[in-house]
Amino acid sequence: MKTLILSLLLALAPANARACELALVIALDVSRSVDKFEYILMRNGVGDALLDDDVIELIGWMPGGLQVTVTQWGGAGQQRQPIAWRRLSDRQSVIEFVEDLIKIDRGFWYADTSVSEALLHADFMFQQLETPCRRHVIDVSGDGISNAGPEVNPISIAVAERGVTINGLVVAGAQPDPVVYYLSEVIRGPLAFVEVTQGYDDYARAMKRKLLRELAPSISMLD
Repeated sequence: MKTLILSLLLALAPANARACELALVIALDVSRSVDKFEYILMRNGVGDALLDDDVIELIGWMPGGLQVTVTQWGGAGQQRQPIAWRRLSDRQSVIEFVEDLIKIDRGFWYADTSVSEALLHADFMFQQLETPCRRHVIDVSGDGISNAGPEVNPISIAVAERGVTINGLVVAGAQPDPVVYYLSEVIRGPLAFVEVTQGYDDYARAMKRKLLRELAPSISMLD
């Protein structure tokens, strides 16, 4: 049923929207609160989620496919883009992307947490796109609140005003509560949401659910 509904929705999309439906920045938290084992679970969890049959099916239905890049972020001035923009359109392109993804090492150790600079860096990535996309989404992970860099709220508002949706994947459990923080300070834009996981062991499941909601927001409420 979902596939049928999605195919009808995409068939009705205007032709000029089909160059690319979605540009997605996957911004991974590599601050000091994420240990080396949690980093591997997070990185590989993203890969496992992308390889899920439901996710690949949705990517295949998207007009122009999915433009995706991966960034890593920590404290002030600690952001990097280990994987440049790639277009995913079918199973093989997803497999090739994930093969590169699971090889990347973390860029920073013992870093502070600056969500504001993570958002600025991720937003800048959209300027690199060679193909225009109808939707721009930043998918920012985190397990804590900012302790470095500028205040988050004004920056998240400014980024959203440029037409970007900011979603969060939050690992719950720290204090102050990062879930409350992301809900109030970070997520912005059309249909923005926070996906919550209780630990990195469950990261792949949470990431899959998050991707499904981002790839097809118009039918995500059918879950």
